[in-house]
Amino acid sequence: MPVARGGEPDHDDGNRSIMDASSGRGLQMRVLLATDRPDLGEALCLFLSEQRIDVVDVVADAHRLLARAASVQADVVLVDWRLGAIVSTQAVADLQRGDARVPVIVLTTTQEQVRARTSGAAAYATLGDPPDTLLAALHEVARATS
Repeated sequence: MPVARGGEPDHDDGNRSIMDASSGRGLQMRVLLATDRPDLGEALCLFLSEQRIDVVDVVADAHRLLARAASVQADVVLVDWRLGAIVSTQAVADLQRGDARVPVIVLTTTQEQVRARTSGAAAYATLGDPPDTLLAALHEVARATS
């Protein structure tokens, strides 16, 4: 899968769908990923692609995140808690205002769980969790907002 980077146009080949196990129907999921750590971004893109989830863009700072969230129409925003200069609590709060109002899943470490829980995010997963934990959170949040 070509990995979209900040500044490149997003893509939608129409083939990225997953099955909603509870109903058996197809569930289209588009994820906007925000991380300033290239290794984490690459790993998440690969994992999500293998799960047939469309990563519409990867952004490396909170300003770009807010701009892209309004334009790419993602179903879920996946935010690395340690995202650049802006405190992630502010970025998450900003995503809940205005036209975007897209649900956010925060990726955090175990030491940051309390702040992540109170940030207004729809869900969180720690970086040490098994990949299925993140996948379950993505499915749950996407179903709740569809």
